[in-house]
Amino acid sequence: MAVDRTAATRQESREGGCTVSGMEDDPRAGEMAVVGGLEDAGEYAESSSTHAFLRRAWERFGHREGLGGADQQGHAEQSASIFTFGDRRLPPVGDAMVVVPTAEEGEALLAMYFDFAMPCYRYLHRPTVAKVFAEMQHSQVDLSGRPRDDTTTTSSRAVVWMLLATASLFKATERLAASEQLAETYYAAAVAALSRETGRARLESVQARLAVCLYLLHTGRPNEAWHNLGTTVQLAFALGLHRTRAGPATEDVVVQECRKRTLWAVATLDTYMSVMLGRPALIDDREVNQRYPQALDDDEMAGGVSSELVGDRIIQASIYHVKLARIAKRAAQAQSSTQTQSFLQKVETAFAVMEELAVWQKSLPVILSGVVHPSSLIPIFRRQTMVLRLAHAHATMLVTRPLLLVESVAAASLQPCISACLEGTTETLQMLSGSRSEFTTFSAFWFTQYVAFNAVSIAYVWLIQRKRGRLLEVRAALSDDALLREAEAVQKHFAGAVEMNAPSLRYNVVLEELRQELLRLSAKTDSRKRSELGKHPFEQVSGSRPQEELIEVANAGSITQVASISADSGMLFGGLDVDFPFEPDLWLQLDSFPFSDEAFNDWN
Repeated sequence: MAVDRTAATRQESREGGCTVSGMEDDPRAGEMAVVGGLEDAGEYAESSSTHAFLRRAWERFGHREGLGGADQQGHAEQSASIFTFGDRRLPPVGDAMVVVPTAEEGEALLAMYFDFAMPCYRYLHRPTVAKVFAEMQHSQVDLSGRPRDDTTTTSSRAVVWMLLATASLFKATERLAASEQLAETYYAAAVAALSRETGRARLESVQARLAVCLYLLHTGRPNEAWHNLGTTVQLAFALGLHRTRAGPATEDVVVQECRKRTLWAVATLDTYMSVMLGRPALIDDREVNQRYPQALDDDEMAGGVSSELVGDRIIQASIYHVKLARIAKRAAQAQSSTQTQSFLQKVETAFAVMEELAVWQKSLPVILSGVVHPSSLIPIFRRQTMVLRLAHAHATMLVTRPLLLVESVAAASLQPCISACLEGTTETLQMLSGSRSEFTTFSAFWFTQYVAFNAVSIAYVWLIQRKRGRLLEVRAALSDDALLREAEAVQKHFAGAVEMNAPSLRYNVVLEELRQELLRLSAKTDSRKRSELGKHPFEQVSGSRPQEELIEVANAGSITQVASISADSGMLFGGLDVDFPFEPDLWLQLDSFPFSDEAFNDWN
């Protein structure tokens, strides 16, 4: 893709840099302020209108949804650990004996884990896990997870407990309290076992803790997951998983491949948690020279197969997932870098990463490329295809969404990137709103929630821009009305999951504020049009847009009942008649706000 340097230079020359709506000569620009304890949290709060917008969102919708109650009460009492502050709080598990599932139940849970819950984080060797589970069955096990017949390592038993816990979350057709309580019991057994781990660290020590991190994310505890990930990364480094070993291999193929799989699974999770939480990545790729895993499925490792790839492999999706995450990581680091980038540099970076994504997509095997209809695939390939599509859409949106904030002077030259952003947004919304069965466990799909939040927020920001008369020269495949309907349909899933998952509720708080801003602009535009039509009933209103580009306020009230709104009404919108804060770091602040300390301060 070629960059239109002329248009980009015109855009950059305004005010000496990237001219973004609402940032003209702001004396506070660049001013950094520590607010609400964010200094210790590793995030920043800029003294800006974006900060004010998010604060307003929390004041209005956070208190209404009950977030100002339990969370702030816990904050006042200082009852939560500093490592879990802001996370969802689950009932404690008693000291009753934990029972290993029967062989039939265990096989079903392991199948649920490998075939559904973890389609791309495939760092475990399934036959080995099944063997450890079979050994655990022959012994009575207390909450510590220690069987009387101690033939397995503590860490390997913890791995099995974590698999059982994770699979239990996805087994139920609904997030029933009983299923979650059972999962927490298994989780407690794993944590207790790991707390007594002694001696030299093992590969299973890293694998078990990685499973803990993923489980915590599934159950709405991202801050605790992030702190646990730090220990996991340190253990991986201590074992040398990040380095390719010189000389002949001393381990069998299973150990060699699981070392690679585990390192890259940890690195992938590190990338997505870094982007999602707005915190620096823990792993520096410049220090890693470990090879990617071979395209060998679990049942092929025992024979030491290392021949040319024949047929499709389940592990392929995991490898492509890793490669995609590395592209997203480079893009995210470029956007969050403290080194100032010119507008032209930002555009060139976006085009360069888009080319990388195109190469990645072309390299996909047919079975994962989306060419084959999902209904024709076996369940594991169907799940892998969906996860890769979501991850690719996320990477596309991540790379291109900053360009939605530019003024129209350069919009035409940025058509390819902006179109790609809208295509990624539309694909995500349509994929999630069309897969109703997937939403039976929506609250457990932490990555799906995050990507959905990205897509809905992009849709609302795009529509807000259009309502302000900007980016009208950009061609979109979907009409504004149709895009709004898709965004609202997906936002409903956040509203439905809030009782079970704190991050979902906070995502919904931000999305609802964006949506209300869109409603305010719609009402203001309609009021102005009615006023001008009243003055000149037989003249076309100057600057009016085609009807298909307008959003009907009546259709936008499907999530929250909105009374009749006038442009002068301050009851719903707090009387704030100011421009929406289209600032350069808008997206970074939107991403991290649901998980920052800023979301738990009592603004009153």
